Amino acid sequence: MRLTKKLAAIPFTLLCLSLLSGCNGASGDNEDTDNGGSYSLALSFKTFENGVCTAATDAQSFDASESFCAVAHLKQDGSNRNGKLIAFTASFGELSATSKLTDTNGLAEVIISNAAGTENAGTLTASFTEGETTVNSSRNYQFTPSTSPSTYTLTSAIINGDTVVTQFKAEDTVKLQAKFIDQQGQGVAGQIVTFTAGSATLAPNTALTDVSGIAQVNYTPTDSELGATTMSVSINYLSKDYQSSMPYEVLAKDTTPDGPSYTLNTAIINGSTIVTQFKAEETVQLQAQFLDELSQGVAGQMVTFAAGSAALNPSSALTNASGIAQVNYTPSKTELGAASMSAKVDYADNTYQNSGLYEVLAKDAVGDDGTLKFGSFDADNNFVEGILATTLLADADGDYQISAGGSFGVTATIVTESADGTVARLQTPSSISFSATCVTSKNASLDSPVTTLSGSASSTFQDTSCSGNSERDDQIVATTVAGNQTLTANLPFTLSRQTLANLSFISAEPASIRIKGAGGTGSSESSLITFKVSSANGQPAAQQLVSFSLDTIVGGISFANGLATADSLTNSLGIATVRVLAGTVPTPVRVVATAIDSDTQETVSSQSEQLTINTGLPQQLGFSVSADLFNPEAGDYNGEKVAITAYASDSFGNPAPDDTTINFTAEGGQIVPSCLTVNGTCSVEWTSANARVPNHRITVLAYALGHETFFDTNGNNVFDDADGGAIAKACLDSSGAAVACVGNGRDIETYHPNGFSDLGDAFRDDNESGSHTSGEPYFNTASSSSYQTADGLFNGPQCTSGSLCGTGQANKTYIRKALILTMSGSQAHFEIQQDGITLYSDGDDASAIVTNAIAAGASSTFSIRFFDSANQIMPANTNLTTTASQGELESDTFVVPNRNGIGGNSTSFVLTNDIDPTSSGELSKTSNVSIEVLTPKPVKTTIGFGVQLTGT
Repeated sequence: MRLTKKLAAIPFTLLCLSLLSGCNGASGDNEDTDNGGSYSLALSFKTFENGVCTAATDAQSFDASESFCAVAHLKQDGSNRNGKLIAFTASFGELSATSKLTDTNGLAEVIISNAAGTENAGTLTASFTEGETTVNSSRNYQFTPSTSPSTYTLTSAIINGDTVVTQFKAEDTVKLQAKFIDQQGQGVAGQIVTFTAGSATLAPNTALTDVSGIAQVNYTPTDSELGATTMSVSINYLSKDYQSSMPYEVLAKDTTPDGPSYTLNTAIINGSTIVTQFKAEETVQLQAQFLDELSQGVAGQMVTFAAGSAALNPSSALTNASGIAQVNYTPSKTELGAASMSAKVDYADNTYQNSGLYEVLAKDAVGDDGTLKFGSFDADNNFVEGILATTLLADADGDYQISAGGSFGVTATIVTESADGTVARLQTPSSISFSATCVTSKNASLDSPVTTLSGSASSTFQDTSCSGNSERDDQIVATTVAGNQTLTANLPFTLSRQTLANLSFISAEPASIRIKGAGGTGSSESSLITFKVSSANGQPAAQQLVSFSLDTIVGGISFANGLATADSLTNSLGIATVRVLAGTVPTPVRVVATAIDSDTQETVSSQSEQLTINTGLPQQLGFSVSADLFNPEAGDYNGEKVAITAYASDSFGNPAPDDTTINFTAEGGQIVPSCLTVNGTCSVEWTSANARVPNHRITVLAYALGHETFFDTNGNNVFDDADGGAIAKACLDSSGAAVACVGNGRDIETYHPNGFSDLGDAFRDDNESGSHTSGEPYFNTASSSSYQTADGLFNGPQCTSGSLCGTGQANKTYIRKALILTMSGSQAHFEIQQDGITLYSDGDDASAIVTNAIAAGASSTFSIRFFDSANQIMPANTNLTTTASQGELESDTFVVPNRNGIGGNSTSFVLTNDIDPTSSGELSKTSNVSIEVLTPKPVKTTIGFGVQLTGT
C-alpha cells in the first residue's frame, strides 16, 4: 500500500494570495466602460494573519509587532471598476506595494508593516487619477506597544522516554510537551497550555507550565488512531494567543518506526528571485527540492509538476545533486488570475507532495522586485546579512555562551534589497530550517522548520544532554532555498561544561541473590548495581569516573574483578554499573559509589539500597499455607473451587526468590500440581471431584525445596558447632507444651535459643494420626524407596559444623505445610434438646418427637446441633432459621462459618408461652415449630414438632 504524505514545510511558496487580478476587459456587471460618471474611493482595513488578509476591522490601532491590510474600493456611479491603478502612500511604516490594480470587485489591497516594531502613528492615503479626475481617501492608524513586554516563544515536541520523536506505536505512552519562554530564553511559569492530538480525546488536555516553562500531558494512542496527524499546543498570555504544532505518525504496535524522513519543497523562480506573481507570456521556472532529514539533496528522483490548468511540456524532471528539479512555465493571457502549482515525488514506497499559490498578472502589470537577503536586524534596526539574531547577551569578546541544560532563541529574517540599498521584510511566508550539531546527535532540540511571519522566523535551542565534562562549541545554522541557491545564516555559541551535583542509586538487579554454590530455583549468585551521575542542571554526566566499594566482604563477597573495590565510567546517559558476586555467607550488603568533579574537586557519593545475599531457599519456619474456603459444598457437587495459597520466606524473613516452585498434593478432589512464587507467594486452585473420603475431611499438603530451621547463636548466618544440635522437642501441641515435631505439615513450630529443628520426610497425613502410616504419600530429596525419619543432621546449605552438616542431597529438604478441607454434604442432620433433655437424635423418627408442655408464662430453651452425613460441618454460609406458630419465639438466623470443625454447629432458641398465668379459663394451644437449613446451592432440609402451650 502506498502512503501519501503531504508536507507542511514549503519555502517561499505557501505565499499570501493578494486577491489581485490583472484582468482587463469585460467582467459582467462590473464592466469597465468610460461612461462619464463620477468616481468614489473608499478605504478600509483588514487584519493580517498567517500571511493572508483576513477579516475586515474598524480598528485603527495595531500591535507594533504585527501587520495589517489596507483595502481601497473604487466605484463609478455605484458600479465596481476593475483594472484601475490605485496609488498608496503611508506616512509611517512600510507598504508591500505603492500601487495596485483593482480586481473585478473594484478592490486593491496592500500590506502595512512596522519593521522597526516601534510605537508611532501615521496616515494612509489611497488615490485614483484618470485624466483630470482625481479621487482620494485617507485613514489614520497607529502602532501601539506590543501587548507583551517582550517576545514570547511557544514550541512543541513529543517525548518518548528521553527522545524527541515524530513516530511512535499504538499503546505506547508518550508525553506531549509545550515550552513557553520569554525573550531571554527564561521559562514562563504558571500558564495554562491546551493540547490537542489529531482526533484523540486527551484526559487531561491541559497542564500548567513549570519554572522552566514546560508543560506536559500523557498520550496513549489506540489502534484506531493509526496514521499521520498533527499535535498542537496553545496559550493565551497577556491577551495574546500563542500556538505551535507539529506532525506525527502513530504506527501499528508491532511495527518499527520509519527510517529517515524526507521533505519536498516547492518554489517558482523568475531569474534568481522567488516569486508568487509573474506576468503572462513571461517564462518562469517551477522548482522542487527533495531533501533528506539532514537537509541534504536526494538526486535522481523524478518530480512531476502541475500548474493550474496549464499543459506543461515537459511536466517532469529529475532532481540534481542538490535535490532540485525544474521545468519551464510560460503562462498565456488566458491563464490570468490565481492558481495552484504542485509537485510530487514517489520515493521508497511513499508519495511526497507539496503545493503553493501563484498569480498570473497582465503582461503590463507592475510587479515586486528586489534582491533577497538572509540574516537579521541588530539592536539599531540595521540588517546584518548571514548572522542570526539571538536572545543571548554577548560577553566582552562578543561571544555567546549558555549554561549546561540552558536554552535560548534565535531569529532569522528574509528581506528584499532594492537598487537604492533600502531593505524591506519579505511579507510572503517562507520555510526556514534550523540545525545544530547537538541537535543532529539528538542531544538537544531545535524548532525546525519554521514558517516566517513578516519575513521572520524564530526557533528555540534547548540543551538536553549535549553538555559534557568540558566546554563544547556549536552553531545554529538557518537555511532557506531562494531560487536555485541556498541561503544560510548562523550563530556560533559555546555550551558550558556541566558541574557534578548528584550521584543517585538506580537499581540492584536482582535485589536478592543466593550464597555461592547454594543452588535454588530462579535465583542468581550475582547482582548488577546501577548508579546515575547528574550535573547541577539535572543532565546526565557522561565519561565520569565512578569508584565503588563494599560495606562488608564477609564470606568472600566481591565485585566481578575479584576485589572489594572497582571503577567504572558513565555512559552517555550518566549510568555507571558494577556487578557484585555473592560469598558463602548469607548477609545484607551495600555498595558505596563516589565521583569527583575534575574542576572543583568536590566529591559526590551515594550508597545502594540493601542487597540481600541469602541461601536462595525458603526455611521450614517461614512456610505457611491457607485456603479461602475450608468447607465448600463439595460432598455432593463437582466443580466447587477453593484457592490454596502458599507463602515462603527465607531465614531473614524475606520473600523466597521469585519462581520458587511450590508443589501441592490433595487426598481428595483435584488440585493444580504446582505454582511459581512472586514476592514469596503463589496460589493454586482446588476443585471438588472424586476421590471423596467417607469422613469428608481431606488433607492438602504443600511442599517446596528448602532447608530446616536453625537458630543462630553467634550471628554469622550459618549453622556451625556453636549453634548446638538437633532439638528433641522443637514443636508445640495445642496446649502449648513442647513436643517432638511430626513433620506432617501441621506442626506448631516455635523459636528456640539454639539448635535446629530436625525433620523426617514430608508426608501427607491422610488419617490425621500425627505419624507416617504405610500407604501415605511421602517426599524426600534423595528419592528413597522408603519413608525416612529425622537424620540428626542439619539439612541446609549454610552449614559449617564439623559433624552435623547434611551432604549431597541431604544439604536441603522439603519444607512442608498442610491443611484440612471439609467436602461438606448438602443434607442436614439434627440433634435436638429441650431444656437439656434429648428430644431427637440423628436416625430417630422425626414424626415421633415428643416435647414437654410449657406452662402459661413460662419459657423453654431448645438446643440444635446440625451437621452433614459424616458428622462434619455444613457448607460455609449455610443458614438455619426457626419459626413458631404460637407463643413468643426468641431466635436469630444462624450462619455457618468458614472453618473445618468436626461435629457441625450448635445454636438454640427460646419459646415462651404467652398465655397470662393470672388469667383463668384460657385454653391450651399448640405451637408448631419448624427448623429449616438452607445451603448455598440451595438445598433445603427441614424438621418440625409441636409444643403444647398450657392454658389456665
